[in-house]
Amino acid sequence: MPFLTPSQHPARGGSLAGSLYFEERNSVGPREALRLLARSWRFIRPHRRLVGLKFLLALAPLPIFLFIPWPLKIIIDNVINGRPLQGMARRLLFPLAGDDRLMLLAVVVGLLFLAALLVGTVSDRPESVDTAVASGGLDQAGMTANQANNGWSLFSGLLGLLEVWVTLVLTQRMNQTVRTTVYQRFLHSPLRLFADQKIGDAVFRVMYDSAAIGEVLYSGVLSPVISITMIGLAVGVLWGQFRDEPLIPILAGAALPAVALASMLFGRRLRDQSQRMREQGSAVMATFEEHIAQVQLIKAFGQEAREIGAVDRASRGSYYAALMMVVLIMTMLLLVIPAAGLLAAIGIYHLMSEVIANRITLGDVALLAGYGAMLARPMIALGWVWTWLQAPIAGMRRVHSVLDYLPDESAPTPSGQVLERVRAIEFNDVSAGYVPDEPVLKHVSVRFVAGELAGIAGPSGAGKSTLVSCIPRFLEPSTGEILINGVNVGVLSPRALRRRIALVFQEEALFSTTIADNISYGLPQAPMASVVRAAEMAGAAEFIGRMPPGYFTMLGRRGTRLSAGQKQRVAIARALLRDPDVLILDEPMGPLDPASEHSLMMMLRQLADTRIVIVVAHRAETLASCDKVRLMSEGRLHASGTHGELIKRYPAYEACLAMNASTNRTD
Repeated sequence: MPFLTPSQHPARGGSLAGSLYFEERNSVGPREALRLLARSWRFIRPHRRLVGLKFLLALAPLPIFLFIPWPLKIIIDNVINGRPLQGMARRLLFPLAGDDRLMLLAVVVGLLFLAALLVGTVSDRPESVDTAVASGGLDQAGMTANQANNGWSLFSGLLGLLEVWVTLVLTQRMNQTVRTTVYQRFLHSPLRLFADQKIGDAVFRVMYDSAAIGEVLYSGVLSPVISITMIGLAVGVLWGQFRDEPLIPILAGAALPAVALASMLFGRRLRDQSQRMREQGSAVMATFEEHIAQVQLIKAFGQEAREIGAVDRASRGSYYAALMMVVLIMTMLLLVIPAAGLLAAIGIYHLMSEVIANRITLGDVALLAGYGAMLARPMIALGWVWTWLQAPIAGMRRVHSVLDYLPDESAPTPSGQVLERVRAIEFNDVSAGYVPDEPVLKHVSVRFVAGELAGIAGPSGAGKSTLVSCIPRFLEPSTGEILINGVNVGVLSPRALRRRIALVFQEEALFSTTIADNISYGLPQAPMASVVRAAEMAGAAEFIGRMPPGYFTMLGRRGTRLSAGQKQRVAIARALLRDPDVLILDEPMGPLDPASEHSLMMMLRQLADTRIVIVVAHRAETLASCDKVRLMSEGRLHASGTHGELIKRYPAYEACLAMNASTNRTD
């Protein structure tokens, strides 16, 4: 399905994340639900060998299932009541036990022991084998966190242990496939997505919605196959042994339409409620993530109670959404259980009537009841398949929304254009912004060339950061074009383009790993000598040397162990290590002292001899070191020239510098 641009979703206000959520507001019909299930096979296909092994292990022990009702019949008729063995039972057991009833009992018990050792207990809907935590809570996150580690087997015993091991491996690999695919798409999406996308929602889709893939396979494919196989085997035995008693299979078969009808009636409601559960669970995670990220602000303004209340309300919403799902399922059971009970009562009455009339024995009752249950259980399981699938359908819908509606920047460009060393960047009448029809840049034309240290100045909100964000294609022009070496950037791969560019952002963030890891982030295989050299060039080597672990100092969350100026130097070192064709620094001098600023500008002056260096700055000292300064105002290029020329000719430039100097003194 093609990506829908924000303009195609006016109801969502042109938001890119809004286009992701827009389709999820609509209820999913049966046809669309089936299509979602079919499309989900793409995540299962890579593991088809494990899937085949799982099916083989699940189906192979089923013939043993056929013998489960027989020991009780033999014990009742042949051991307790002393009836002679007949038919197949006589041919198999008489050579082992003869006419000795105690020996016959011992043989039957021994065979049961061997069967238990091999396959253990047998059920149509077995207990889950998982890492579930009992106090997980009644919400979508708690349910799917356990579901992500879930697997099940019809059997325990030796065969069951092997099957469970295969199942858990298969479940984890399928989950991993979905998680990495969705995470990859988020990372390859345009940067403007994250202006609207709630990070908690993205995490929920990656971690929790991905767990639905296991239920798609097990409930949607494996369970029906096993149920149909069990029905066929049981009907075969009943036809061969009790063809004069057709009522039992008829009653067992009647359970299927009864359950299926309830499942069809409640299918859409269950799907919609599951969607609400996931949305509420996502809201909890998004709220919690945002508030934890702003914990300093919350404490500073004394709003702890308020924000605790916000998280509590979101959590209650998730709980009530899950509770409503339980209410729907219980309502279904209230309709199904009386019908199933009526069928069971009819069957018991019929069998007891046959015993009273001496047409069958009590052992035959046990055998028929066993095979009736053997038929009824898979019939009910088949009827419940559509119900079981509603929750995973909702989860996979949210997964496919990401893959359908988010563009992939990593996709190869049609032109296959190879990017040579960047020598020139040119903006031709470019307008760009974060929201359609609301450009921040307005018809800007400017050129940057290698050998020039370029400065960009202007008041806050003038469009400086937006201008430099267009160069690595973080933003795409709404009008005009951007040329790299005379080639439109639209035909260049963003990934290949960004390899040639290094950026130092205005609000620099570091990872919680070591200083060395942060510096080498853009070039992970860089030798330690290069890391040290980059730190020296950025003026970071001195303070790093004062730390006992040196370059292996762990920084903590967002580099909290460093001051603002130290973090900025590490960020500059990270950019310098890549030896880029284009170096962009967005307000790099703010946290630096005058001596560090002077040293950095000298280094940038040297780098600019062979590459493009662009510095977004407010300080007069920084701009005076640049070869040429572009003055931005209200999203337009207002003037261009040296620092001295702009001072003489453009009072607006001098006023901007004076205002910034006043702000810096106040700070």
